[in-house]
Amino acid sequence: MKKILLTLGVAMMSFALVQDASAQTATQAVSLTVSKVYRIAITGAATINMAINAGVAGTDALTPVTDATSTYAITQNNSAATKVTANLDAAMPKGHLKIALVSGLGTTAGTVDITSATSGSALNVVSAIAMGAETGKSITYTFSANASEGLFVASKTVTLTVID
Repeated sequence: MKKILLTLGVAMMSFALVQDASAQTATQAVSLTVSKVYRIAITGAATINMAINAGVAGTDALTPVTDATSTYAITQNNSAATKVTANLDAAMPKGHLKIALVSGLGTTAGTVDITSATSGSALNVVSAIAMGAETGKSITYTFSANASEGLFVASKTVTLTVID
């Protein structure tokens, strides 16, 4: 019986040694980084048509028109110093164009006159945007003009930019 137990013990130890001798491990370092991500997208018609065709007798200011058919989505992961700016491709010589963005993550500037805002002078429309994402947020444009400015037609490109 002792001989069987001794043989069995030696066999088990041999098996354990063989198992340990054949086991191998390897390691690898993995460096992970999340970079700044700023994304903004506008949903709505490619071109919004706004036409002023009314006014009040005796008043220079014609009846302004608004459009709130567009929305935007935003994603940002940097800091609360992040903001959205708005500008036009070129200043408007006549009339006024204003923009207002609704935001659940930041502080809206209300209705901002972007008539003279170009890429070098973009204006803040939302500031202190918290990290995160939101979608379906309203964009409202208001177009106004005075009778004394006469007739005119213009086509403008509005640019929204997410920056810190």
